[in-house]
Amino acid sequence: MAGEAESASAAPPAPYVALGFLAAGIGFLILPLADALGKKLGLEGVHPVQLSWGRWVANAVIMLPIVLVIYRVRALRPNSIGLQAVRALCLVGATTFFFAAVIELPLATVTATLFVAPLLVTALSGLVLGERVGVLRWVAVAVGFLGMLMIVKPGFAAFEIGSLFALGAATCFAFYLLLTRKIAGRNPPLVTSMWMGIVGVIVMSVAVIPFYEPFTPRQWGFIAIMGAVLTFGHCLIIWAADQLEASAMAPMPYMEMITSTMVGFFVFDEFPVATVWIGCGLIVAGGLFVAWRESRAIKRMP
Repeated sequence: MAGEAESASAAPPAPYVALGFLAAGIGFLILPLADALGKKLGLEGVHPVQLSWGRWVANAVIMLPIVLVIYRVRALRPNSIGLQAVRALCLVGATTFFFAAVIELPLATVTATLFVAPLLVTALSGLVLGERVGVLRWVAVAVGFLGMLMIVKPGFAAFEIGSLFALGAATCFAFYLLLTRKIAGRNPPLVTSMWMGIVGVIVMSVAVIPFYEPFTPRQWGFIAIMGAVLTFGHCLIIWAADQLEASAMAPMPYMEMITSTMVGFFVFDEFPVATVWIGCGLIVAGGLFVAWRESRAIKRMP
């Protein structure tokens, strides 16, 4: 599941722009591989709460030594620790809902639903961040929500509990993105990623107690691979975000649909129906338009 890119610098050297696109592309393409491992474990009977716990344990185990080597003890004293914790809780919730959703629904369908999160951010930014949202961006948000309705089909026979889980993941992820905007620049992205893992382990170690069953060595291996894929993918995305402008990064997350669809088809014998593709197209169109409008607004700022 997409993650923690937080900053973008202006006018980097041309060679790094090309490498930035390559890094972002690889990062977003490999993230659904971790989601697929979670889905496989879920179909084997592992509870989504335990999957989320395992995902954060793997994140903390991998990120903690990396960040401590780079930033030393400074990493243990982050700025805005309260907001960092709330932000981490939002992503923990998104992760748990996501794993619950992919057990019930095709991987590509859940991924497409998650793309509505940036549009939710636009809809909520006026209330939470005091930002002005123009008429055209509201139209883009409405188009995106129409796409979401085509995917989850509320009120129809095809509506499933998995759709509620997917919407829960998108909502939690939207609040995570909102808080990311609010505290952007206060800590290095890798430090933030490490603290999300620490908060995730603490919270989910309590939440997992009623559902916990010991992992087999094979399942621990899957959890370790999941953590490694997520860590590597997010590190690539974070580095790319420092090389590319925000407008250049905006379309990149939609590359996850490529891997989600391929893995869903070849591993789980799933393929999205036509309404999912149409809905995804509307969400992508709305998201890209919002990103374009925001990039123009940023360039007009003194």
